[in-house]
Order: sequence, then structure tokens, then C-alpha cells
Amino acid sequence: MPSKNRTKSTAKIENDVAAAPETAASKLQAALVAVPGSTAADLAASIGINKSTAGKILARWEADGTAVRTAGGLVDGRRLGDLWSAVAPDVAEPDAVTDPEPVEAVAPVRVPSDPLPEGRLKPGALRGLTEDYLRAHPDEAFGPTHIGRALGRSQGAVNNALEALTSAGTVVKTKEAPKRFAIAATATK
Repeated sequence: MPSKNRTKSTAKIENDVAAAPETAASKLQAALVAVPGSTAADLAASIGINKSTAGKILARWEADGTAVRTAGGLVDGRRLGDLWSAVAPDVAEPDAVTDPEPVEAVAPVRVPSDPLPEGRLKPGALRGLTEDYLRAHPDEAFGPTHIGRALGRSQGAVNNALEALTSAGTVVKTKEAPKRFAIAATATK
């Protein structure tokens, strides 16, 4: 007995594939506006798409400044999912650092007097926070990962701040691999 396989034409399949991301993106945009501060997993589940698809779309929006990611932080040593929010066109500031607010700080650090929306710091503020952390521990050397965790900031952003502070002479690199930095002796006085 012959089977009754039904196949779509190649053109129909290509149209479905091309339309799917736009449908997912428009549904995701509506969910993001309706429920700001949600995780990618929650947003994906609410509109019935795959979490990785939602993550890719959200990352693209973060890159073009239409969405903001805030680190979920740590609870009992376990990393929580990042929280996503839509950015209104008149609020986006492309020159601002998009690091999340710290979950907890190990040392007292300066807080910017006028923080930007959604946990953003003013340009150069992370350098100040990093310098304050090293000043609070003058006889110790730390890597960008340790300082990033202590400040609740990304290790890449902290590494960039450390390299800038090293160029300025405020900080010295005590070890190349793995990278370790300490406050310069002249800066502690």
C-alpha cells in the first residue's frame, strides 16, 4: 500500500523558516515589554519558543541597545538567570557601561552619585570601584575574576579597568599569567 507522505514545497519551507524568527522576535518583544525583568527562559516559555532562540534574539537586542541585561547574581553559590528589560528609544545611552549592579560587595566601595538607569555606571566609574577595591586590600594582588565577583561586575569589564589603571600607574600587574593586579605603592600614600 503506498504511503501518503505529504511534503511541502521547497519554497513553502523557506518561507516558513524566514517567517519564524520574525514571529518569535515580535512575540518576544511583546513579552519583554509586558513583563520587564524576566529571564530568557521565562520569556521563552511564556511565548512558546526555545530558550536558546530567545537568548540569541535578546543578545542581538542588547548589542543594538534595545534591551538591557542585568546579572541575576548568586544565591547559595548558584548563578541565577540574567534579567532582561526593554529600553525605550529615548533612554538608550550607547556610551554607557552596561554592567549590572553589584549583588554584594566584599569591601566598601564608592557608589556613583548619579547612577544611570538599569544598573548602568557612568563611563569610568568601574575604574573607580576597581581602584577602591584594591586600595581596601593594599597588600594583596587579585585577578579580574575575583574583583569582578566581589563588585558584581563582568570580569572582562574589570580587566579593562585594571589595564587602564595599570597604564595610568595607579595599579601594577604583579603576575602575567594568571593575571594579578595590586595597588601601586605610590598610589597607597
